[in-house]
Amino acid sequence: MTDVREATDDLLAEKPELESDLRELLAVDERADGWTFDDVSFDSGTFGELVSRDIVAKADGEYGVVDSDAVRASLDGDDQPDDGDRPAASVFSSLSFPSASREIAGALGGALLFVAAMRAYFVGHVFRSDGVLLSSNDPYLYRYWVDQLSTKAVGVLDFSVLSDLPDAVANGEPLMVATLWWVTNALGGADASGAVLAWYPVLSALVVGLLVYAIAVRVTGDRRVGIASVLLLGVIPAFAYRTGLGFSDHHAFDYPWLALTALALVELADVGHAELEDARTWLVSGILGVAVAGQVLAWEAGPLLVGALGVFVAVRTVADVRAGKSSLAANAPIVVGLAIATVLSHLAHTGFGWHSGVVAYSPALVLVGVVGVSLVGEAFYRSELPAFVFGTTEVAGALGGVALLQVFLPSYMDVLMRRLDFLLTKTGPAETNSLFAGAIGPLIGPVLELGFVWILGLPVLVYVSWRAYRANHSSWLVVVAYAWHFLVLAALQRRFVGELAPFFAVLAGWGFVAFAAKMDIVDWPAFVRGALKLSHDDSNGGPSIGFPSRSTITALTILFLFVSSAGAVQTTVRHEQVKIGSDNYAAAQTVNSYADQRGLEYPENYVLSKWGRNRMYNYFVNGEARSYSFANENYEPFLAANNSEAQYQQLRDRVGFVITKNLDLPGRVPSDIMYSRLHSRFGSAGDDGAPGVGHYRAIYASDDGSVKAFALVPGANLTGTGPTGETITISTDVELENTAFEYRRNVETNQNGTFAVIVPYPGTYEVGNRSIEVSEDAVENGKNVSVSR
Repeated sequence: MTDVREATDDLLAEKPELESDLRELLAVDERADGWTFDDVSFDSGTFGELVSRDIVAKADGEYGVVDSDAVRASLDGDDQPDDGDRPAASVFSSLSFPSASREIAGALGGALLFVAAMRAYFVGHVFRSDGVLLSSNDPYLYRYWVDQLSTKAVGVLDFSVLSDLPDAVANGEPLMVATLWWVTNALGGADASGAVLAWYPVLSALVVGLLVYAIAVRVTGDRRVGIASVLLLGVIPAFAYRTGLGFSDHHAFDYPWLALTALALVELADVGHAELEDARTWLVSGILGVAVAGQVLAWEAGPLLVGALGVFVAVRTVADVRAGKSSLAANAPIVVGLAIATVLSHLAHTGFGWHSGVVAYSPALVLVGVVGVSLVGEAFYRSELPAFVFGTTEVAGALGGVALLQVFLPSYMDVLMRRLDFLLTKTGPAETNSLFAGAIGPLIGPVLELGFVWILGLPVLVYVSWRAYRANHSSWLVVVAYAWHFLVLAALQRRFVGELAPFFAVLAGWGFVAFAAKMDIVDWPAFVRGALKLSHDDSNGGPSIGFPSRSTITALTILFLFVSSAGAVQTTVRHEQVKIGSDNYAAAQTVNSYADQRGLEYPENYVLSKWGRNRMYNYFVNGEARSYSFANENYEPFLAANNSEAQYQQLRDRVGFVITKNLDLPGRVPSDIMYSRLHSRFGSAGDDGAPGVGHYRAIYASDDGSVKAFALVPGANLTGTGPTGETITISTDVELENTAFEYRRNVETNQNGTFAVIVPYPGTYEVGNRSIEVSEDAVENGKNVSVSR
């Protein structure tokens, strides 16, 4: 190091203006194992001087910096410690964020603020004076279990409750529920669960934003690409709404583990034999292990996410064989990381009972695969066999591994295939459809999910895939391997577009800077051939954004508004789609008050509604949000039924309330089905002779009538006499908070001249030309009320 350091010190003393050139040189050298004169921007005279001073040397037709650490130490003005003595701070700086200028810190802070704003601008809708209104349906499942654990636990260190999770949680998202429970307990217990679950997706988005910035800068050496990547991540609809305020589904918990895994792989992508003696390498390996274990324990489909790591190793090893390079050293830290993940997953599985063996030991399967690929790849490298033969061997080996599992572990294979079939072929919710589903899905589907980031990122993905493989650019291979992996999964089910988003953000970030350079707004990003000279900061040789002129800022703003327009609009649309409407929340509060006043206990206060809002209603009314299966099986048959008495008898011991809402039904809706009787007429008889209902009492109606709530009541049995065969009209005026209506029933006297009809509302009824008072007690307890002549 001393000779190169001295040569660099001498050169800078003579020509201090070459500092920026040297920093650019380090960035180019860091990104590639070898490069040519065309990859740098300075002139041949400067280049020749670097070669003559032995700062740069040529080998096998390509150039490289002889000792990059020495050059960097000279630029930074201090001594560079030996790798083995590198302090812990520098270990973390490579994974996190090196010191940055005010401009960079300000730009990154602004980008993250934009990410947060795109997810939390409706904070007043979520945080209300009387509670926290989470979005969509499933978040109430997690809120329910967090509440349950907080009630059972004795203090924040009572981890015994994690060993007693129900199967639905232990085999679903145990790490997520456990983490949210611990934070909730630390902040005061179950009362804090609403705020914790509401804010955690936004925090997740910010963490992913930081990791995306780190990945982009480490891969490209260009901080402008990092800032652009974060900004574009903010307007990817499929990612934005899943990390929106209040949308506390499991996806937001999965994303940071995924991004951390990718960043660790980027750090380990170019490891050689020398780096194996560096403590930093093994620290990153440990972080990789924790991240992989986190992915697996966070979600039952975590193994599908970890599969991207296997894809990267397979592709990178083929590229190494093609380049005549051993990949054993580069794969060694990954193997150690997977071994750590296997141990952690095993401990959680045996200690807490988390996940089935299929999920818990998936890191072990990936570990075996990586070891096998590494050893076979080394054999091909030493034998100088063609790379395409090795690629074919990898495919054959994967198929052979599946066959071996089927032979030696048939029960394991059976469970694995059933889980894959469920995850990849399940139909029903919109997220189970393909990204390209529909007649015009291949054209419009990706734009609806990714915005114009799709149009900007896809060509870059194709270009970078080709160039990264041909040039054996390992860190870029991480990004493209993950991008292709999740693009394939998204083509099967669009729920995986959120996992695709961070990697498309990096690709589109580079594409955005390149597009701006093509328009002569900024300099070219350093990845392209013949990069222009850039200014640099003092941290790690990466390009600095500096402080652009007003005209540059204006041009970039206009360009960003154009690129982000589709994503921003669709992001707001998605937020509106998953938000719980104020009318739904008001209905839940009204039902809850009604149930409390009458002392109803579960299941007397169970709310029957469409499955997509069922957990929300029941969480606020009775606290039971574990399942919506009963609603999913019974709600639509109830609405379509035309025998109201039979429906009441079937449901009265299981259901206390029914929610109806405007339905977009094709054709003419029959007037005698329960939907028409309740939602259209508040239980009244129809003008066309369709009967009314007697056991369903309207207790809430929104201002626009789109949402209504009904309580199931025994109803008062109104009896009387009249001329034989005469139709008696019975009616009363009913007032609710937001509306008033006339409840009317038509009943025909029998051959004895008597009639009987059940009515659900207390009040004064007009029975023909007579009046009768029906009490609340009669309605609630099914008492008889006689109409005198």
